[in-house]
Amino acid sequence: MSGKKIVIIDDDPEICDAMSEILSEYDYQVFTALDTKTGYQLLLEQRPDLLILDIMMATMNEGLEFATKIKEREGVYGMPVLIVSARPPVEKGYGRTLEEDLDWIHADIFMEKPIEP
Repeated sequence: MSGKKIVIIDDDPEICDAMSEILSEYDYQVFTALDTKTGYQLLLEQRPDLLILDIMMATMNEGLEFATKIKEREGVYGMPVLIVSARPPVEKGYGRTLEEDLDWIHADIFMEKPIEP
C-alpha cells in the first residue's frame, strides 16, 4: 500500500470499522485503536498524516485531553487532528467562533456525528 496513513481513535468498534472500510477504498492506510493509550502507540509507530479522534471515550473529555497532550508533546509532530463526535466542541451560546473552538479543543477540523459517507 502506498496511500497516506490515518489513525482513528474511537471507543466504538463499529465506527472504527466503518471509517476504516470507507477510507481504505480510497487507498489510505488506516490504523484503528479503541482507546487513547493504544492510539498513542500507533501515532508513534506509524507517524500518520492525519488523526481522527473521538471526544467522549472512557471519560467524557478523554479525546479533548488526548488532543491537548499530543499537540503539546514534542514527540508527536504537527499532524492535523480531526475531531469526530456526537458532542459539539462547546455548549451553544458562548459566542465563540468555530476557529476559536478548534483552537480550544486543539483540533484542526471538527465533524459532528453521525457522518454520512
